[in-house]
Amino acid sequence: MNRRSARGEIRRRLPRIMINITVAFLFWIIGQVGPLFVKGITIPGMNLPPPFNTVSSIVRLTATLIMILFLIKAVSDILFFTDISTEIFLKTLGIKEKQPLKRTARDVTYIILTLLLTMSASPVLSSIPHVGGYLNAILGFSAFGIFLILIYDIGRVTYGVLSEKTRKMADWIGNHIEEKRNRRGRNERDRS
Repeated sequence: MNRRSARGEIRRRLPRIMINITVAFLFWIIGQVGPLFVKGITIPGMNLPPPFNTVSSIVRLTATLIMILFLIKAVSDILFFTDISTEIFLKTLGIKEKQPLKRTARDVTYIILTLLLTMSASPVLSSIPHVGGYLNAILGFSAFGIFLILIYDIGRVTYGVLSEKTRKMADWIGNHIEEKRNRRGRNERDRS
């Protein structure tokens, strides 16, 4: 990515990140304060199970879901900045094999972000009455799945790099041995 397109992306994404985080924070406040105003009010005429039979739980759940949507939008833009920072970091280290190492660094960054998001969303989800435990379990299993996929990708990239380096080393050793044999053959022919 060249500098001009990176600047344009930063100018486009940074305000979106700020807006999405602000809106997510506002919906978190609504999820915390809103149920206090409708506490104890049941939904008449609907036969819903206990966690969803009150207006306060519906308000809390709806605000939480909307907050999560805005956080996901913010995270997708934040990942762009992690990609740029990974490129800058790898350039400052002077790493020659940019693609495999860049991919591994991105995977590690995504693992850290997944862990941070899981740790921050877990208390919010577990505070939802009756379904918070289930939502927390779903979040945990989803994070574990993402973790396994990223670890697999790191292993696959590492295996590819190591097999390529091993093949090059074997070719070098083979060429070196063949060159020695050719020299011996020439020396023996020269002697005779």
